[in-house]
Formats: sequence, C-alpha cells, structure tokens
Amino acid sequence: MIEHLIHFMTAHAFWAGPLLALVAFAEGLAVVGSFVPGSIILFTIGTSAGAAHLNVTSMVVWATAGAWIGDTLSYWLGKRHGSRMLAMRPFAYKPQWTERARSLLERRGDIAVIVGRWVPPLRALIPLLAGMSRLGLVRFVLADFFACAVWAAAHLVSGALLGHSMTNGGVLQTLWDHLTH
Repeated sequence: MIEHLIHFMTAHAFWAGPLLALVAFAEGLAVVGSFVPGSIILFTIGTSAGAAHLNVTSMVVWATAGAWIGDTLSYWLGKRHGSRMLAMRPFAYKPQWTERARSLLERRGDIAVIVGRWVPPLRALIPLLAGMSRLGLVRFVLADFFACAVWAAAHLVSGALLGHSMTNGGVLQTLWDHLTH
C-alpha cells in the first residue's frame, strides 16, 4: 500500500498539498470531523513524502491551513447554531464528551483549544463549543492556529522521518525488514 501511495505522491506531487488541506479541513469540521481519521492520513502521507523525498514544509502549510479553516468554520457554526448542532449525533450520542469539553473551555479557554486538537473525540467538538462560549474570536484563532500548525507538523514530519529512514536504510529499515519478513 505504501508503495502505491509513494508512486501517486511522486507522480502527482502538485496535488498532495491541496488533498492534505481537504483532509485536515474535513477533520476540523464539527460532526464530519468525528469520522475522518486525519491524524492517520497525515502520518501516512508524511511517510510517503519522506520515502519519495518530497518537500514536507509545504505540506505542513497546506495541512495547517485546512485544519485552521475547518476549525474556524466550526467556531462560527457554534456561535450561530451551536445549541441546535449539539442535539445532533455524535454530540447527542456522547453527552459526556460535550460536558468534558465545556468544562475544559470554562476553566482553560485557549489551552482547551490547543489540547482539543490532540484528543480525537474533542477535536471536532471544541471549536463548536468555543463558538458557543465566551471565548473571543481572536483568542480562539490564535490558539487554534498554533495548535493546527504543531499538529500538522508533528504528524507529517514524524511520518516523513520514518519514510525517509525506510528508503535510505538505517535502524528503522532494519527493524522494518525484521517485522515484515
């Protein structure tokens, strides 16, 4: 599978950034983001990029932008339609997630936004609840941009390091060979 992704990435490197932005955007959207495995996709694409020796910096920028735009749209939806959205699944299905997120937002505000980016059940919920809460737009945008940038870089760069190591030999290649043969 990785070989196919590497081939696609090298043949269509131009599309890697926009596709990453789309995945990160979808993961940042309230409701939709609960069903998108963005972290896994970013890590996998990072691994392929590292194996194909592609520039990961532009991919981090694309993924950061997509995640940030998705989260900001969710913030706006929370500000405008929050209480109605909380009645929908998956929020109504897991009310304890909503309560945990609200509690965290009340206590920590922008720190909750940063932490929420790293906790999958909260990732799609925190921006929506931040829009519903008293957390100001500027405070949310700054905290969220930082969280999105670190999140995107961590997944893509760690994947790229693994992919690069696998194709260039080294400790990880040896371990990989032992695990797959």
